Amino acid sequence: MIRSTTPTASAVDSPYDAQSCDSRLSLPRRRLISAAGSIALGSSLPFSARAQSEWPTKPIRFVVPFPAGGGADMGARAISVHMAAAFGKPVLVENRAGADGAVAALEVLKSAPDGHTLFFGTATAMSYTPSIKKTPPYDSIADFTPISNLCIFTFYLMVQPSLPVNTLAEFVAYAKANPGKIAYATGNSTGIVSIAQLAQANKLDMTHVPYKGEAQAVIDMVGGRVQAMFATPAVLPQLLKEKFKMVAVLLPRRTTSYPDVPTMSEAGQPLVNILPWGGLFGPARMPRDIVERISRDFNVIMRRPDVAEQYEKLGLLPTPSTPEVLGTLVKDQLGAWSKTMRAAGIELE
Repeated sequence: MIRSTTPTASAVDSPYDAQSCDSRLSLPRRRLISAAGSIALGSSLPFSARAQSEWPTKPIRFVVPFPAGGGADMGARAISVHMAAAFGKPVLVENRAGADGAVAALEVLKSAPDGHTLFFGTATAMSYTPSIKKTPPYDSIADFTPISNLCIFTFYLMVQPSLPVNTLAEFVAYAKANPGKIAYATGNSTGIVSIAQLAQANKLDMTHVPYKGEAQAVIDMVGGRVQAMFATPAVLPQLLKEKFKMVAVLLPRRTTSYPDVPTMSEAGQPLVNILPWGGLFGPARMPRDIVERISRDFNVIMRRPDVAEQYEKLGLLPTPSTPEVLGTLVKDQLGAWSKTMRAAGIELE
């Protein structure tokens, strides 16, 4: 049983295996690989051949659905300078947190479809929110233009150093023995769904404390108000400095950054059939030539070795693609998230 409470102040694993991706991700990943050649060729063409429209004519807004300091925000800022160089205009990151990504999504949705407003759409905004609402605030498929897949997020389950546990099995056993005494934080849909599944599978009685983003959740984690959360590497340094314990990683393989941290599967908990993904979108009805121009240049950026290195430090796996591959992913993940949330006992709002 999970009880929710509201903070006083004011992200589920990635289904790919140790070698590449498991069967659930193999089709989109194959499409990513098959598209790479044509993308690389297109990016080498001169500007006049690559884009028929006079774009861009002004600075570009890059809207992020989380506050500053979280994984998505840092991932956006890591590539915004490269986007600006490729596009020839400043790229301004705008944080529009709130309503599980809906605030940012609606901001983009109402923008002119001229390529000057781009959206770092994550699974929270594009998969979770449409699946949790009885009346969704928008249609993830019809109301947005897919441009390119962006990345997949890595999450670690972190627990308070004061808890007498060092492994996921010990955490579950402690929660069972102390019903109602553990409060856990979430700053994204991955955390919400993941711990809900963990609690459902093990019949745990814990209190859910939702936040608008990871950065705010960490404040209460360090302050002792909450005892556990799924966190991305963007906030790990602060948690590790405070001696928080990493008991599992929400991937089907261990990471190179923390190879001693077991996966959820290795720790005795099953994986789930959803992705904590991120993609690049624009409003619906963007001109095709502008979409293709942005997608080509963006794919080149995401394949830069220095970008890959930055993203690895943030716990992000770059997954650039064609617009068609992202469009398919959005459709597939809407169904997967809805099914997984119902199985975890998460009710519609």
